[in-house]
This record gives sequence, structure tokens and C-alpha cells, in this order.
Amino acid sequence: MQLDAIILGAGPAGLAVANALVRQGAQVKVIEPSNRPGGSIRTVREAGWLVETGPNTLQIEGEADQALLDGYGLGKAVQEADHASAQRFILSKGKLHTLTNKPSSLFKGDLLSWRGKLRFISEIFRPRGGSAEETVQAFMTRRFGAEAADLLMDPVVSGVHAGDPSRLCMANSFPSIPAFEASHRSVILGLIRQPPKGRRIIGFPAGMQQLADAMAAPLRGEALQLGSMATLIRQDARGWNVAWRNAQGQDEGAFAKHLIVTAPHWQWASLPFEEELKKTFREWERAEAPPVTVVARGYDRSAVAHPLDGFGYLIPGNEKRQILGCLFPSTVLPGRTPEGKVLLCCFIGGARYPALARQTDEQLRASVDRELAETLGVSGPPEKEWIQRWDRAIPQYGVDQSRREAALAHAEAKNPGLHFHGAFRGGIALMHVIRAGDALGRSLAKG
Repeated sequence: MQLDAIILGAGPAGLAVANALVRQGAQVKVIEPSNRPGGSIRTVREAGWLVETGPNTLQIEGEADQALLDGYGLGKAVQEADHASAQRFILSKGKLHTLTNKPSSLFKGDLLSWRGKLRFISEIFRPRGGSAEETVQAFMTRRFGAEAADLLMDPVVSGVHAGDPSRLCMANSFPSIPAFEASHRSVILGLIRQPPKGRRIIGFPAGMQQLADAMAAPLRGEALQLGSMATLIRQDARGWNVAWRNAQGQDEGAFAKHLIVTAPHWQWASLPFEEELKKTFREWERAEAPPVTVVARGYDRSAVAHPLDGFGYLIPGNEKRQILGCLFPSTVLPGRTPEGKVLLCCFIGGARYPALARQTDEQLRASVDRELAETLGVSGPPEKEWIQRWDRAIPQYGVDQSRREAALAHAEAKNPGLHFHGAFRGGIALMHVIRAGDALGRSLAKG
């Protein structure tokens, strides 16, 4: 069998590439070990509850992203986040501090001291500096001061990357921020001068799995091979020779012009590549992706004292808490709970506290009970609970990320038709992964 492309992995990255190829008329196979498409997307629907134990929402920007969703048949299905979700909270010294998308909220509140606020605003006058491998912590301290680095950026890093800002590289993790310094001398000036991007937080009536299913829909027949494992990967004169064992235990195979690897990097060592190519992956075996455990809970509204009038809250590392933060999904999007109920979603572990993610269920429950009672005034046990353990969660873009990405680019150049795409390179944001996967698929279809 001769195909245009074989794709390893049916997560958002692989589905985006496959969808774009198929819509351009290409013949593809997607090989996925699990029994469902979507990868890290995990939606639970149970007795009126809609729970995300993977990505909770999607952030889109501008008309191009909307057009992409329209192409998946989701244009009319989009749910806009409630206006209350524009409000976020940061927990500091036992208090939830309110922040909105208006900079004035930072200066009206007391999250930062007056000295910290003055140091923050002085960023406008500071000269360029730093280096390509500067960490997030070092960059933010240099530009905005230690207080802002600890109380503003630190919790963002925990919420987005489940990471440690003293180990993540700023240029790789948040590239637009040092780019503002480079082009405008000041990050604040760069933010002021950039045109509006029209960012929107959205979801779907059937949850994020609705997105994955819509992306997979064009993969009709046997194009999507669920429950299948690759058993052979070789390159020869006909292209990429790939064999796999399907869900029924039968051996199948095909040749393809392109092989796109979208499986997460911690699975590459188990893929049946030739030894010479596997040497390229050894650099990635050390790439960190710490564990994160999600504990989602449903309560009667009367059991939670806090108004839950926001997206959720994040916690700076210096607070030494047992959780990284908590989202309020039933505030953000409609249809997440039965009438009169609320949904809370806590995240535990990450790069700083990996051992906490590996606690027993009982230990996790005790930690979450204590945290939610103290912070949100939650009383009594939850009516419903869901625990999702991610042994390897979010790729960490440390100071060696650029070197690892260069090794991948070298492997691609040396092996025509081989491509790598996913959250392990170029950006972890879900919409970025989808957008870039669509662009890759379209490019391959043309060639």
C-alpha cells in the first residue's frame, strides 16, 4: 500500500496534520496506541456533569483560528467563556488577590507592595539586556523586579507549564515577551504598541472531546488505526516503510512519502526506528515532563462560600501549598454541572513538587480538602470526584530546549520525509499545536 503520509499519534497534533492532509485529498494512516482520538484531551460526561481532566478550554486569536474551527465543522458549536472569567485570582499570604485584563487592577490591588509596583512600572525605562538562555525567573527579575517575578510570573508558569521559572528558558517558553524587549526595548511598551489580537476563551457543548472528534471525522474507514502499535519503521527507495499491529492483533503495513511523528517525546525510545536515528532521540530522553494529577470535584453551590466569580486561582511557589491552583469550570462555560451545583478543578505536582502528584488517592483528598476549605470556604465532602493522573504531563522548555530542537531539525534534514510535530517543540499551547499542525499538513499536501 502506497500512502502520502503516515502519522504516529492521534492527539491534537496528529489530528491537525491528518485533517489538513485529508482535506487536500491526501491518502493517510494515523497509528494510535490508545482506543480513542484526542491524546491529552479527556472529557468525562456523567449524570449532568461535564468534566475536563485535560485541557479545559481553548484560546483562539483572530479570524484565522475561527476559520480553522469552521473548517472542522465547529463554528456554530463554539461556547464563549463567561465575562466573569476575565477575572483571575492569585493566592498570596492567605488572600485571593483579584486581577483582570486591565492593568489598573494590578495597581489598585495590594498583591504588590508600593515598592514592588514602582519597580514594575520602571521596566519602561530599563535598557535591553539578558541572554538567549536566560531563565524566566532571571528575565522577570531583571525587567520587573523580584517581587513581580515571584508573585505574578511564578504562578503563571505553574498554571501554564506546571513548571519552575528558575529552570525554564524565557525565549523558548514565552518567546513573545523577550521579543518585545528586543523590538521595543521595553516589554510594557511592546504590549501597548501591539495591535489587538482578538483573543477569546472558548469551549464546546460536548467538551473538548468534541474538538478531537471533529478533527478526526474526515479520517473515515481505516485511515485512523486505534489500538495499534508500530512494529517497524525503515526508510528505503519507496519512502518510509511502516508496519503496525492493529487492534485485532493483525499485522499491517504501508509505504509513505512522509512520516510525521506526533507521539510525545517520552515514547520515542519505544518506537521501532533504526539505531542510527534513535541516537538523535537520546538528547530527548532527558527532556523533562513532570507528573501532574488533576482532582476535579462537584459540590452543591451552598457548600462553597466563595462566589467563584472568575476563571480560577493560581499559587506562587513561595506559598508552599499542596496544589498549583484551582479552576472554576462551571463559572467559565455553561452546561458543566447539574442545576445548583459547581465544579472545581485542582492541579497537583509539576516540576517543583512531582512527589505530590504521586500521592495516594486518600492523601490527595486530604490535601485538596484542606486547601479548598481554607481558600474557598468549602465545607463538607464533594458530591462527585474525578482523579486523573498524568505520569508525564507538560514538556518543560529548559535552557537546553534549543539544542534539542536543533537535533530534531538536523534529523529531519538528514532523513527526507521525516517530520516531528507536537507540544515538545515550538510551543505548548493547544491552539498553537493545532494551528501549526494544520500548516504542516497543508504544506506537505502541496509538496
